[in-house]
Amino acid sequence: MALYLVYVTMTQTYIGINLNQNQEGQWEVSAVDPIGWAGHHDIQTGEVLVEVNHMQPDEHRSIRRYGVIGDIEQLKTRKQGVESEFTTFPSTNSDTLLYHTIIPSIVFMILFALSSFIYTRKKEDRTALILSLFFLNVGLGYLSAGASARADIIARFIAGLSFMMTPTLFLHFLVTYFLRYRIYFIRFRTLIILYGVNLLIVLIDTFSFFFNIGGLYSIIRNTHLILFSFEIFWCLAVLVSYYVKYRKTIHKPVFQNMIFGIVVSFFPFIFLTALPSSFFGVDIIPPPVSAVFIIFLPIFFLYLVLTNRLFDIDFINSRLRYYSFISVILTVLIIGPLTMVVTNITIIGWIRLTLSIYAACILFFYLEERFDFKPRFMSKKHNFQDRLDQFTKDISNILKREDLDSRLIREVKEVLPVASVSLVQFHKADASFKLIEGDKGFPEHGFRYQYKENNDVNEAGDLVRLAKGKCFIISERHESLHILWVDNKLNHTPFNQDEISWLKTMAHYTGIVYQNFQLIEGVTEELKQSMYQNNEAPSWLLRLLFNLSEKERARLAYDLHDSALQEQLVWYRKVEELLEEEKLSPPTERTLSQVKDGLLDVVQQIRDTCTFLRPPFLKETGIVQALQHLMDYYRLHANFFITFEGSQFTKQLDHEHSLAIYRIVQELLNNALKHSKAQLVQFDLKSEGDMVVLNYKDDGVGLPLQELNNDSQSMGLAGIRQRVRSLQGDVEFFSSSEGGFELAMFLQIKNQNPYKTLK
Repeated sequence: MALYLVYVTMTQTYIGINLNQNQEGQWEVSAVDPIGWAGHHDIQTGEVLVEVNHMQPDEHRSIRRYGVIGDIEQLKTRKQGVESEFTTFPSTNSDTLLYHTIIPSIVFMILFALSSFIYTRKKEDRTALILSLFFLNVGLGYLSAGASARADIIARFIAGLSFMMTPTLFLHFLVTYFLRYRIYFIRFRTLIILYGVNLLIVLIDTFSFFFNIGGLYSIIRNTHLILFSFEIFWCLAVLVSYYVKYRKTIHKPVFQNMIFGIVVSFFPFIFLTALPSSFFGVDIIPPPVSAVFIIFLPIFFLYLVLTNRLFDIDFINSRLRYYSFISVILTVLIIGPLTMVVTNITIIGWIRLTLSIYAACILFFYLEERFDFKPRFMSKKHNFQDRLDQFTKDISNILKREDLDSRLIREVKEVLPVASVSLVQFHKADASFKLIEGDKGFPEHGFRYQYKENNDVNEAGDLVRLAKGKCFIISERHESLHILWVDNKLNHTPFNQDEISWLKTMAHYTGIVYQNFQLIEGVTEELKQSMYQNNEAPSWLLRLLFNLSEKERARLAYDLHDSALQEQLVWYRKVEELLEEEKLSPPTERTLSQVKDGLLDVVQQIRDTCTFLRPPFLKETGIVQALQHLMDYYRLHANFFITFEGSQFTKQLDHEHSLAIYRIVQELLNNALKHSKAQLVQFDLKSEGDMVVLNYKDDGVGLPLQELNNDSQSMGLAGIRQRVRSLQGDVEFFSSSEGGFELAMFLQIKNQNPYKTLK
């Protein structure tokens, strides 16, 4: 079918004339398409058609029914009493070849390839099948437009069918798509009615191909356009209603993208072609131009399929509102003077020109922001964003505060025409100053006065305006301020807004690096004091080390599960397949059975190791259920009896505290299994307000008193003590010479922000 449509556009001439009968019954040229044959042969509106194929115009079927000229061999027109006859009609010209054949063929091939790709990948997916049909429908409709303009009956049928099926297929796709999420878009009965109504309109249109129905053709055509517009508006209304309903759920971006796709794809055709043509008999934008926007919808879905991403509609809307407002002002400034100078343009012409300028302005602003066009004479020195990016890259490699100070001063002097820049420390207590780096000449008296008048200037980036330059606060520490002072410009011009914003940002970024330096200095000092005083490691350091250890354990568990375990399972299945063969000698069969059992043991050991490295279901089930699973495992492998009481535990724990308790219980069970020789092991976990209490007791051999207090002789107990201390908890161990061992652990659980930085 596609080849046939291309054949029609390549072999039949596109005349490009619309005809209307005047009051005298003569057929007059009402519109001329500039890309058609008539546009290239200076046929103008108002000319009277005298003959077509040596017949009266009334006898030509396409003129009588559609008001256009189809198959043609001869044409005679009359203008101001002068008749002109034409007998040569080339089948194509450069314009019709491009707009009726090449571009539609490329669009059709792209949509056909996309449709085939989706169908081959997801044959069983009904949504994908409907989407494929939608793509084919749009592509075939666009390809048939050129042949339909030549009054070919088959092409007109295909164009009418694809035109009416476009909104219905799109509705059908939305119904099946949202059904996945249990969102019932519209009823299937309503969808079937729409299919029936659209097919009925197409059948009536087809009936008009073979029977003369007089002036009803214009009614049928307007019905096409109005019904198409109604279905699109209805689809949009349903999407908007569901967007309002689901705007606070994860489905919000999906509805936003669907609404955006419909507005961009269909609104230009509806408001600028379909509705004006139906009610006023004029096209503000010709159909071939406005129909191009409909191609955006398949491209939109192509983007979703290939990138698996949605458009950032909130950002797009914000930019469009900004571009639209600026473009309105610019369009008025351009059109206003033109209306005073140019007087020979019709109202429709002015509307088209206004829309063209308005759209061009929006496109220009978008491209300017997207590709950041800049004139060549603009020096990179004054591109503050580039300089800021380079500065942030440089300071990321700086390890000393002195180097940071020098880099900041050098950057300011390179960008701004100033002679003096310095970094100054201001002590609030005695209002004294200390030059840290840079040039002398800081206006101390002026700053003291301004700070006294505005003593709320303390945050990074705050600006203090002086008679001699500007001051920007970098950081505050120990009742002192670090200040960046920039002298007045050498050219005696004031600092503009971009320069002040750039300096504020520079000061703010430098202040952040200052704070990092201060934190590092504090941590280093704390570690030094701990080493010199022979103290234990700080709790924050222990917590950090345990978190890093758990991350490594989790990574190792994933690696074992995804690599070693899977390979062992593959070899296990291969051995099973060998054992199923009948032609095996008894010794070989026994050997393979032993290998099979050995592989099964290795698989189980890897699974147990993964379980110990990364406790399963700890996040999903909670600490109590996870501990019960852990103890069930030990009951199968230990020779002592285990009891666990957790009914009085009701506290909600974060993953870090849950994992710490799990590891402590795991270590106690390992010690009991290896060393205690106990008959009974008891655990009791409970919560009392914000306090979590874990009690452990066994009737084993116990531990000597010196081992209880000496971590070097009992690594397991040392690990428990350090893990509890990392969470700022307390733990106590008890044992007697008669045997038995007890533990009491206390953790204070506070309702803290889980994203708060550890200090």
